[in-house]
Amino acid sequence: MISNYTFAGMLVLVLLILSPARAHASGSLVAYELQIHENTLDGCTSCGCRIKGELEPGKTGESWVAFGLVQPDEQQGWVSTGDSSHCGSGAFKSVARNFTKTLGIPFIVIDLSTKATIEAGEAIRLDTTITSKKLTGFSKQGRPRYQQHRQTRKLRFSNGGTQVLPVLIPDDLESKAFGIHDVLLSTRATVLGQHQTRVYGSISLTSDIAGAEILLDGGFAGRTKGEDQILLKPVLEGNRQVLVRDYSGRESIRQVTVEPGSVTDVSIPVLNLVSRNAKDGLIPIGANPEGSEEFWRTSDGAVLVKIPAGEFLMGSPEGEGEQNEQPQHTVHVSTYLIDKTEVTWRQYLKYTEDTGVSPPPDPIWGVNADYAISFVLWDEGRAFCEWTGGRLPTEAEWEKAARGIDGRNYPWGDNWDATRCNSIAGGLHQPEPVGYNRSCSSPYGVLDMAGGVQEWTADRYGKNYYSESPEVNPTGPETGRMRTMRGGGWMSQPTWIRTAYRASRSPTSRNMDHGFRCARKVGEGL
Repeated sequence: MISNYTFAGMLVLVLLILSPARAHASGSLVAYELQIHENTLDGCTSCGCRIKGELEPGKTGESWVAFGLVQPDEQQGWVSTGDSSHCGSGAFKSVARNFTKTLGIPFIVIDLSTKATIEAGEAIRLDTTITSKKLTGFSKQGRPRYQQHRQTRKLRFSNGGTQVLPVLIPDDLESKAFGIHDVLLSTRATVLGQHQTRVYGSISLTSDIAGAEILLDGGFAGRTKGEDQILLKPVLEGNRQVLVRDYSGRESIRQVTVEPGSVTDVSIPVLNLVSRNAKDGLIPIGANPEGSEEFWRTSDGAVLVKIPAGEFLMGSPEGEGEQNEQPQHTVHVSTYLIDKTEVTWRQYLKYTEDTGVSPPPDPIWGVNADYAISFVLWDEGRAFCEWTGGRLPTEAEWEKAARGIDGRNYPWGDNWDATRCNSIAGGLHQPEPVGYNRSCSSPYGVLDMAGGVQEWTADRYGKNYYSESPEVNPTGPETGRMRTMRGGGWMSQPTWIRTAYRASRSPTSRNMDHGFRCARKVGEGL
């Protein structure tokens, strides 16, 4: 269902703001496209309505979307009479009478009032007021009752950028009634007729690590692509400060002189790798802020964190959590390495290029190199990890890396904090780059163990496995078709992203928030 937080984190998927706003060129327009995506139980992810329009900067445009049709039942509740979406220009109230008369009573209605501004470099700012109404039931007279929520957001994204937000994350009743996993809204905007300015140049940047933040004069300007160049443009002429910072806070700074109309090449290494040749495919890069040793993986450029051998509390105590998390018990796990972040599209596409296997289907928000890979089957995750020289983590390895040794409920402690991780109750409420929020960190400095995407583990699922689990290096039941997932995803409720929460999934389940990370044994010399 729509929570009060559903629209709080509306943020663009692509962001490139490199200079202060300028007046837009005469005749410029912003072309936009809204599309509803109904992720249905029968596998359709492209079902839904779509509208297109144009906005003159400074002027306000209105549009609406609606999903689901309902009618009252005998208990003043509701039953579904349709599972389709509809959208149009203007305010919904202008079509409400005809909509109800012709189609029926909508389950959800969203009105959007948007004013566009074109900024330097064809960046777009949308000042958007979002008013959502979701049906709560019917009066005795059969009139629909709605819960309303409204807020205004200032959104900035690059020319041609796309934003995605949830419209409906259904509960069991809603999922069954409408036959859906979820309903999402994507918006795409493009500048038409914008003239280029001549007082800007560009910076072509390379580094020794991919996915690190690039800060230009203190403002976020993108993420590194490793040895592949990333072009920052437009950049104001003159002396500019460029800082590159990795997931563990390692930084490197350069002063760069930008000439009008020219490209300035700069290399900013962060790890300062002496050599990229390693017998076991791993190169030590020092300790992270939490004191854990980290390694750089030569196959795909990932960072791995060393988890020390020892005991930890696994599961939930009696009276807490779910039945399949009990009994809470002490487990000893040998030393191992685990990926600092979830596997990204950049890493996975490198694997597909090397092996010739096909990648998973593109998500509706597009393939972004720095986002966690999604739509992954269990076998696909296992094969990727083997390609890197590792494997999927066991449940015990995953849980120890997420919570440490003291049985905490979340990676940071026992109490829920919506600001730390990306879930339906906090964060961006949509996919985001891995490692986006450093405060979503475990005691060992492993990131995104709560929210982000749900993560496959190596273990088969056993509901009562904890009552018979070995005390040393458990690897799950020996038989069973289902596999265990951990960590929840960006559409998950807080209870589903607890460190002890266990989810049973078919290994052939291909869902938009199914991802993974890898683990491996520690060889000699590490």
